[in-house]
Amino acid sequence: MNKHIILKNYRGKRDQSFIILAVFLFMMMVACDDMNSIHQEYYDRGEDIYTGVVDSVKVHPGYEKVLLKWEINADPRITKVVIYWNQRADSVTIDVNRTQSGRIQMNHYLENIEEGDYVFEFITRDNEGHYSMVQQAAVLIYGESYTQTLRNRNVSSITKQTDGSMLIRWDPIANREIQYTTITYTKDGITEFVRVENTDTETYLTELETGDKISVFTTYLPENAIETLNSPAREYILPKLEREINKANFSIVILTGDNTSVNGIRDLSKIWDKATGNPGILHTIENAPGFNFPHHFTFDMGVLAEISRFRIWPRTEVGAFTGHSPRYFEIWGTDELKKAHDDESYWKSDNWKNDWLLLGDHEIIKPATSADQSAAWAAGWEYNVNENIGRVRYIRLIIKNSNWQGSNCVNMGEITLWGDDL
Repeated sequence: MNKHIILKNYRGKRDQSFIILAVFLFMMMVACDDMNSIHQEYYDRGEDIYTGVVDSVKVHPGYEKVLLKWEINADPRITKVVIYWNQRADSVTIDVNRTQSGRIQMNHYLENIEEGDYVFEFITRDNEGHYSMVQQAAVLIYGESYTQTLRNRNVSSITKQTDGSMLIRWDPIANREIQYTTITYTKDGITEFVRVENTDTETYLTELETGDKISVFTTYLPENAIETLNSPAREYILPKLEREINKANFSIVILTGDNTSVNGIRDLSKIWDKATGNPGILHTIENAPGFNFPHHFTFDMGVLAEISRFRIWPRTEVGAFTGHSPRYFEIWGTDELKKAHDDESYWKSDNWKNDWLLLGDHEIIKPATSADQSAAWAAGWEYNVNENIGRVRYIRLIIKNSNWQGSNCVNMGEITLWGDDL
């Protein structure tokens, strides 16, 4: 082989290796420059000019405030601690007044800090302008947006008791940050507070009446927080008593025009005997002389009561949606009878309606399937009563044309009324 060719190849390989080595050295120099620039302010100062770094940093948030805690080591040169936040747009400087050697525990309280996430930076300094490496601590400071997310302990129910007191039932506590719940209300111009512990499942209020208002809020203590935070208050209006009106006090009232025909022993009193099938039913005489639709029936509950709801049953032992049971009916109530029972011009006209209150005007709806029809017929039909009706004592049923059979006769199984009779 020609020696000139060999020399050329050797020089080519040497030049190539030199280029690769040069590129590698250049990359190393650039990398080192980048690393140096990160801590340039510390490298430029040499090895012996750092003050001691803070230690054991703890942050305890509150409502638009924060408590900062830390320790400084035994470095006697440290005279100040500088704390930065908001990307160093805000800061505070705390003097270090050393009265003892060794480590010192310090803290600082910041107020009027807007709600949000923060990173606090801690640096120590000496009187020569030297300072330490940075220590950081992140924290969420609470405010209105956060407290709006806090949920009240759930009220399971509020019911008025027969002694007039109000019973509040509570759902169990699931959040460990919940400390307790507070009920507030105003009585005779004085605001009262009732504390409900997490273990309480019931609370009785004895000073309040139906329609009074209470407010409920729940107090939280988040982890590491310096203070408790309250959920938004929820308002409740205290309810009426609702219990079944005692049927033992019911009695028949006969007003002129009421259907008094009775098939056997099945008079009006059968609709409060707790039976829904024959013979415990109201059964008038079909086509009884003088009685045509609409048929009227009246009874006295024996007490004044604010009716909240009622349920009626048909004659349940017959086929569903057949027979003489009503399809259309009205129910009326009044606190007193303003005319004599035998005032024919009053009771046989619509004049009486001016003194009575309409509790409901209803049509019983027939379900589409036979299974649903049978279930509805056995269960009866429940209706709510307008809460503004007030207290009534006398109940009047108006059975309108027509019944399911299309006959001039009335069957009814039972009626039950619920309300406040205190």
